[in-house]
Amino acid sequence: MVDYKKMSNIIKEATAEKNQLLEKMCTIMLSTTDSTGIPNSSYAPSIMHNGSFYIFISELSKHTKNLTDQPFNSFMVIEDEKAAANIFARKRLTFKSKARKIEREDSEWNSKITLLEDKFETIAYLKNMGDFHLFELKPSEGLLVYGFGKAFRLTGPNLDQINHMNDQGHKEKKHG
Repeated sequence: MVDYKKMSNIIKEATAEKNQLLEKMCTIMLSTTDSTGIPNSSYAPSIMHNGSFYIFISELSKHTKNLTDQPFNSFMVIEDEKAAANIFARKRLTFKSKARKIEREDSEWNSKITLLEDKFETIAYLKNMGDFHLFELKPSEGLLVYGFGKAFRLTGPNLDQINHMNDQGHKEKKHG
């Protein structure tokens, strides 16, 4: 029999962990591919606003060209190593997403740059550099992990549907 009260508490805990990771986030770890499928790992300072993530990145970085040519990507928000209770179980959110370049002429460019500038003072300087570009990363699904056996799928229009992956837990190796 399903213990709905216990499941409800697990989902509440997962939601709190997700929100805490996002509130503390300053950067994302970004995985992109070039036009030939060669992967590239990088990072970028980021903000989250209305379910999307925004990054302001230079043409000098491989990930800028990759996102322009191949908009599908993956990115991760991960707990600081020093804060982790166990290095093998760092709290993290991973997302599949699609990038969209926001041109300086677009009506939303100024409002998103202002949000970035509110969090990162350096944007006040960088926004005047012509080789920097604003991208929206719109997640389509996610995965929250915050400990052994604590993995959750994030789905739905705002990734607010959280499903415990308790059917795929760790199993002890059988000896003999």
